[in-house]
Amino acid sequence: MINTKINKQKQLKNLSGCLIVSALTMGINQALAQEVADDHEYEVIQVSATKRTASIQDVPVSVAAVTAQKMEKIGISDVEDLSILIPNFEINSAAILPNLYVRGLGGGTSHSIEQSVGRFVDDVYISRAAINLHPFMDIQAVEVLRGPQGTLFGKNTAAGAMIMRTANPDSDFGYGINLSASSFSTTGGTKEVSGYVTGALSDTVDARLAFLYRDKDGYYINTMDGPDGADREDTGVRAKFLWQASENTQVGLKLEYMEYTELGSDTAEINAFGGPPLSVWQDISTASGADGSTITEPKLDWVVHYNCGPSLDTAGNDIGSFCPSRDQESTNVTLNIEHEFEAGILTLISAVQNYEYDHNFHGLDMGLANLFRANRHEKYDGVSQEVRYTSEESDSFDYIVGAYYEDSSLERGQTSHFNLPALGGPQQTEEEPWTQDTQTLALFGQARWKFTEDWTAILGGRWATEDKDFAFRRYLNEYQTDIPLHEEDEVNRVESRSESKFTPSVTLQWQASDDLNAYATVAQGHKTGGFSDRVESQDADMEFDAEEVQSIEVGIKSTWLDGALNLNLALFSMDIEGLQLATQLEGTVAQFSVDNAADSTSEGLELELFWYASDNWTLGGNFSITDASYDEFIGGADCDASLRNADGVCDLSGQPLIYAPENKGAVFAEYYGDDMIGEWDFNARTDIAFTGDQYTDITYVDAVMQESYTTLNASMRFVSPDEDMTISLIGKNLTDEKIMAWGVPSGPNILAAMAPPREIQLKFKYQY
Repeated sequence: MINTKINKQKQLKNLSGCLIVSALTMGINQALAQEVADDHEYEVIQVSATKRTASIQDVPVSVAAVTAQKMEKIGISDVEDLSILIPNFEINSAAILPNLYVRGLGGGTSHSIEQSVGRFVDDVYISRAAINLHPFMDIQAVEVLRGPQGTLFGKNTAAGAMIMRTANPDSDFGYGINLSASSFSTTGGTKEVSGYVTGALSDTVDARLAFLYRDKDGYYINTMDGPDGADREDTGVRAKFLWQASENTQVGLKLEYMEYTELGSDTAEINAFGGPPLSVWQDISTASGADGSTITEPKLDWVVHYNCGPSLDTAGNDIGSFCPSRDQESTNVTLNIEHEFEAGILTLISAVQNYEYDHNFHGLDMGLANLFRANRHEKYDGVSQEVRYTSEESDSFDYIVGAYYEDSSLERGQTSHFNLPALGGPQQTEEEPWTQDTQTLALFGQARWKFTEDWTAILGGRWATEDKDFAFRRYLNEYQTDIPLHEEDEVNRVESRSESKFTPSVTLQWQASDDLNAYATVAQGHKTGGFSDRVESQDADMEFDAEEVQSIEVGIKSTWLDGALNLNLALFSMDIEGLQLATQLEGTVAQFSVDNAADSTSEGLELELFWYASDNWTLGGNFSITDASYDEFIGGADCDASLRNADGVCDLSGQPLIYAPENKGAVFAEYYGDDMIGEWDFNARTDIAFTGDQYTDITYVDAVMQESYTTLNASMRFVSPDEDMTISLIGKNLTDEKIMAWGVPSGPNILAAMAPPREIQLKFKYQY
């Protein structure tokens, strides 16, 4: 295991270095900043975190905001890119199951666990993590709220919320087009065209049409008979309409369709446990139809070895070809009605969302895809309705109350083909189809009382009840057929559960001055229980309980140098009861069962700084220090041998939560110059981000540890005199850091997904 003391010293050294650089830079420019502060108007970042538009400096919550302009400068194209900018926010990027993590809390490696970090797009809760795989399209802004956020949202969120707002229609005619092309340092690249057109359809109706097409040649190099992984094609279209039905009533309608197709593997394996010699793997892979090419020493890189050609098993039988792939499409229809009364606004939000995907993947590399072949088919349909009343904002007392209802159905087919006789295992097909129907009803609200000129109390609460009906089957067939095998081993379970919970929130806010805002919040978060999507026997315990979070947060938001500098600090402590975890079952390939760990704790601090150093320079950074670990966790299904107690049982007590680096941060410097080249403006930005050591799987073997790393991004933009044309050159991961975004043990190896290598992108934007 990695020496913890040395690790902490290395991480603190990284953090200290960034702080010193920031401090020195601030000292050099402080005098200049003071000179320009008196006659400069600084941008005020507006957020909707409290359901009322307000300055980010005024809202009593730990929130990070990323505007469309910032996403353009840095080249952010999807959720994964956001983690560079936001402290205590991580995402594992594997197509098998993407998940958001805030302060060490996330959904885990299971399809039956709900998200701990709620994702809301245009006020609609996005129910399933799979939709995170689609790229951003015509996004106006993204906000990430850290900590439980139940009192203002229809769906409770145990760890935090990500709020996305897509661009709205405009009555003035306008359009924009974006063209880009990029190249990866390994192989492949991306080509993209996207854009929008907006304007008035009549005196009372405005519309906006957005589209996206992206063609990506994957950055993994495949040494065998198959495409370099993972080649992907994305298509998306969205139509939004805004009807001013009357002087006081506004109706919005959104119609959205997105799809993608992917061919090739998005994983790169390393030999984690020193399994059989490579010559043995070579012999098996050759017998399985590989091209017989030499397989080099396995390591964590962007090289994969999978065969998509005709295949034979070790006995010489034709078992057909197999190639990793994924096809997914999703739709969203949202109707938003707002009616303004004299004393407030009534909002009704109706949404229908669904998606369907087919996913083929394997669990072994080096030509061994034919030993384990898997297909997952998932279909989701959901309907939600939110009713919310927001009183007129007041200097003394105002409130927000609402109700939320959601009805969803999920169908999932899990087919696994095991071809393991050469390794002493079975040759059979395992079928595990399951369905889940969920109904949620919630009442929520928040009242804000300004009881003195400087002090405000905010009281909120959410009561929710949820019913789940779950049906699961597990049966075996002869290999790659529908012929039953071992019918006596069939599992057939039908289960239901209901639970209700009230979660309160109390905030005390002190507006010490126009430039200093302090707050303290005590809140509860709640994530409902459910059923494991892996059931090994008819009498197995398949139900897991709710996850509950008790959170305390104290924050200060301050403005200095007459508005030129914002400095925000948040201290937090979260006690988690019944943390829901997908623990890996011991066996030849990775399979998971869901259970509750014992109590866990996550505490630390988050610091964000933004400074207009001069008319030309903007500097800033963010840092987080987090101590997130299990208070007690005995009985995990599989773990490193060093973590087993005298009885041979996994004891993970004291181990850090996954995706919870002890420290993380980023610093940036941005320059903007008017009329630098002719009459064209010039903009340049550099981002340096570091992330401390973090585990990516709860087995806690050395191979699933991603050691600390630093990434460097940079960009240059040229803006035309009329600001209608922009040419950008963007570089990501310029030092070609090898970063394991996601990893789990799989038999003798580790199945790992890599973050992208160095990417250089050229972008052209025109808007009218």
